[in-house]
Amino acid sequence: MLNADHSTTAAAQPSPVAVGQASPGLATAGQVQGANELVNAIQSYSHLPHQDAAITWLQTQQSDSILLEFSRRWRDGNGATQPAATPLQLATVGSSQGGQSGSRIKIKVLNDTFFKASTKQSSELREWEKILIRKGTEFEVLEDDPAPGGHVKIVLANPLGQLNLNTWYMFMGHIEIEGTEAQNRPQEQAEPNATKISTVKTGPFKLPGYDSTFYLSDPIIAGGHFSWAEATKNGTRIPVSKDIVEGIIKIAHAMEEVREFLDNRAITVNSWYRDPASNRRAGGASRSRHMVGDAVDFVAQGLHPSQVHRRIEPWWGSRGGIASASCFTHIDARGYKARWSYGF
Repeated sequence: MLNADHSTTAAAQPSPVAVGQASPGLATAGQVQGANELVNAIQSYSHLPHQDAAITWLQTQQSDSILLEFSRRWRDGNGATQPAATPLQLATVGSSQGGQSGSRIKIKVLNDTFFKASTKQSSELREWEKILIRKGTEFEVLEDDPAPGGHVKIVLANPLGQLNLNTWYMFMGHIEIEGTEAQNRPQEQAEPNATKISTVKTGPFKLPGYDSTFYLSDPIIAGGHFSWAEATKNGTRIPVSKDIVEGIIKIAHAMEEVREFLDNRAITVNSWYRDPASNRRAGGASRSRHMVGDAVDFVAQGLHPSQVHRRIEPWWGSRGGIASASCFTHIDARGYKARWSYGF
């Protein structure tokens, strides 16, 4: 059954002013002065518990337009009502909001959708906990991660909305990620003496969350072409959690598909799971998917990486990330579309 939250229209949803639309609610200088005067007046009332701290926060942490909305609500309902749904920070459709220097990552909205303060259904959220974002709007982002319920968690370079939040959630299929960190330049090469898949079991080791013994010479998937030796850099990077193990298994299934899609060519793995220290040494991104196990850098026999990229990029679609370099192709299974070039 279709989840109503996945709808790309807002006809049945509340109708706040959308990011990407013009807003009539921006404050004038005179209105801001009135708002500040009202805040000052409130301070002269008999002190309530925590009132001073609340007023200080309101004055120092909130924008002039939010102060204006606060004053309007205070006058209309003596402060009893909650903030309005109208988002006070706007983005122009098709443009990117600037942020911290060095960040080269942006999110592009593919369908009209809600940015939400949590992973709850939008119908369960209060008006100021969601913002309707129009198709084509772009934001600069600092972080993106899969989240429960088919969501993406993003951290924006600039705060957004009545709650002045940087962290928002949206459905995976409604966005795509473009770009990467400037310092993301992995240089790792394939392990030259990696243990090969063999019926003779060698290299026993344990994995968190599992009672059985595993072997470096075993395929990750029964009957598969990729070994635990390839995933763990010949046993030097044993996963530290069951979640990482599950990430390795997930992308192993995908790599079997890649191999078949590329006419069953032999594939050399340059880099698979990396613990944080290994990731730093390799020159990976600070939040690389390699650290959660579901990413592989590889080379396909007889094909230049640019050829591999051209073939698998449209095929992989929104299942995860694809990135190109002159000496390898990156693939990950994060669950939503992400694309970038390493620039080398």
